[in-house]
Amino acid sequence: MLKKWIVVCVIFLMAVTGTMQDVQAASFKDMHKKTSSLYVEVNYLADRGIISGYPDGKFRPNEPIAKKHIAAMLVQALDLPTTNLKDPNYKDVPKSHPYYNEIAAAYTAGLFSNAVNFKPESSISRAFMARLMSKAFNLKVHKKGEESPRYSDVPAHSEFHIDILRVSSNNIATGYPDGTFKPNQLITRAHFSAFLARALTTRAMNIMPDPNYTYYYTDGSSNYRYEYDRKEENGLAYWRIHNETKHEKIPRLGYVQNSWSYAEAYDDWFHYDQYIPYPFVVTQTHSENDIGPVSFGNIWITETNAVKTVRTIEYRDVLVIENYTPWDNKTIFDYYAKDIGLIQRVDSSGKELYGLVKRVKKTK
Repeated sequence: MLKKWIVVCVIFLMAVTGTMQDVQAASFKDMHKKTSSLYVEVNYLADRGIISGYPDGKFRPNEPIAKKHIAAMLVQALDLPTTNLKDPNYKDVPKSHPYYNEIAAAYTAGLFSNAVNFKPESSISRAFMARLMSKAFNLKVHKKGEESPRYSDVPAHSEFHIDILRVSSNNIATGYPDGTFKPNQLITRAHFSAFLARALTTRAMNIMPDPNYTYYYTDGSSNYRYEYDRKEENGLAYWRIHNETKHEKIPRLGYVQNSWSYAEAYDDWFHYDQYIPYPFVVTQTHSENDIGPVSFGNIWITETNAVKTVRTIEYRDVLVIENYTPWDNKTIFDYYAKDIGLIQRVDSSGKELYGLVKRVKKTK
């Protein structure tokens, strides 16, 4: 019986840290992109070897995750040094412990504090997760004005209040529909993976088109010229669009980016055609069943710091947004470059649907 238990434990440890079998999220039997809300975050970590599945091809997203595994993931994700470490002197983590180096590395980095015991097998709460992420990524509160998160179960005098505000304002963790954060709730494998992936990919960058330029796009059959018009009372900065091939004017397209979102909408809009929470993180931003500012399809941010070449020009700091519309079973990818805006739209095969040809700086 003891031997069987040891084998089970070893399999579990290897499944979390990826030392036994690298099973990509795309092949996890119990996670599916269109039904698993945390799929894209798990996939992000799996692609980078930070976490993997079990030998049976499952990820087991709803199982609890132990502190020792969290330490291992943080060490790998942050590329923390594993030599010349301070001894944390935890009574339950001797130097012979299989996770001693990872725990000591996280301790040396200041992620775990002094204590008699570490409790390596225990799980952590959402509140403690917030503190870990705050320390690991040196998070600051992202001010959102009236949009700043407030939770009925996280009073201002709570010892975790500032940490929870930091992760919430940076879109690393969100609350529940009833206005609570549930700070004492233990987190699962999927949830910790999601928090870590979002923290790793948090980007506060501008993707608005620059009004000092005229933009030229093509869809393969027509060429389009975009010129800045003006900002309206609804807060959107509108651009005039001309089809230079057919000599037609198209309804103006408006853009807005503020402390909580980026959005696009055409004239006389009733909903946004694009709406992305800000700061940007790898996550699912909209489900086809959601009621919200965008009224259709599934939307995921899959990368926040990509490199993309369009017409021989290499763009860095690129945001990648995947859109899936269930009624026609089509997927498109939008690429937004920092301080430039949309540079390309492609279908699931990589074929360009719309692309930036050039920008021309306006003369005064």
